[in-house]
Amino acid sequence: MDFTLTEEQDAIVEVATQVLGGTVTHERLKELERSGGDRFLPDVWQELAKANLLGIALPEAHGGTGFGILEACLVLREIGRTCAPVPYLACVVGAAMPIGAFGTPDQQARWLPGVVDGSTILTAALSEAGSYSSPTAPTTTATPDGAGGYRISGEKWHVAALDRAARVLVPASTPDGGVVLALVDPAADGVRTEALLTTASTPEWLLVLDGVAVDADDVLGGDTPAGAEALAWTIDRCVVATCALQAGVCRQALDLTARYTSERHQFGVPIATFQAVAHRAADAYTDALGVETTMLQAAWRLAEGLPADDEVHIAKFWAAEGGQRMIHGCQHLHGGIGVDTDYPLHRCFRWSKELELTFGGATEHLRRLGATLA
Repeated sequence: MDFTLTEEQDAIVEVATQVLGGTVTHERLKELERSGGDRFLPDVWQELAKANLLGIALPEAHGGTGFGILEACLVLREIGRTCAPVPYLACVVGAAMPIGAFGTPDQQARWLPGVVDGSTILTAALSEAGSYSSPTAPTTTATPDGAGGYRISGEKWHVAALDRAARVLVPASTPDGGVVLALVDPAADGVRTEALLTTASTPEWLLVLDGVAVDADDVLGGDTPAGAEALAWTIDRCVVATCALQAGVCRQALDLTARYTSERHQFGVPIATFQAVAHRAADAYTDALGVETTMLQAAWRLAEGLPADDEVHIAKFWAAEGGQRMIHGCQHLHGGIGVDTDYPLHRCFRWSKELELTFGGATEHLRRLGATLA
């Protein structure tokens, strides 16, 4: 496979690097963490919008640039590299892209322009307790309520940006065995939320729905509701987007490790010259490369409309297994400074551990990959 990026993709990476590198610094993140304030940088979100990176995978008719999941993953990789606290995955990949692919013209016109210009944040509630063994069969229920509407009941876990989202994309199972994707108002009657404590302190919530009324206009697809196929489409892209974040985190951790082992001296020479250190660093580099290349392969196949079930599972296995092995190696090579919160590696470690289990860990994806081959 040729991993060479096109000129347009190179330009996307360059713009994302400029936007994020200039606004998301270690000192700024450290100040944000110590303040205990809102883990969201609105100015960074607006800069992403001005650069049209929020609309990179959304239809041109609504202000986007019409690219796809591969280009979105290139942006996410840079977000992971800077550990930027912005809900790009949840908003763009989890909610806006499904609306662009399966929403009615009215739904697209209502929500996508605001996402593109940064004025509207959407999110997706795709996780349930112990759900990844059957992600396309949610236990949350949608009971018909007349005129194409539904009553939604159930619990969704780890919902990002719920405190600022205008709508939440909620998959739910119908009595006839089908699936609908509903755009739920977080302020609607019957909605309860609870902030969660996460490994990387990313802002996530428990979403409890108790007979929440959803009109036909807020059912994705309208009169022809998007079903299990649309949910699988969405989850596949969110899984690969998670791998893209992990690839960026690995890049940053590896860069920090290369710099540290080159500058740290023992016995009058850089510790990078010691064979054991070089071997550990080489293993970390190999794992980081595995995370990135499997992510790119899965994203490319999804973007091209090719069968990608195996590649998605392989990418997430590498992001989980290779990612945690790589980040532990970087911590090992740093010694005690690696856990010092004045130094940026701790941030990579915490986010990598969180991403390891997001949308299923290594064992779950290996089990599902094995089932496709059995």
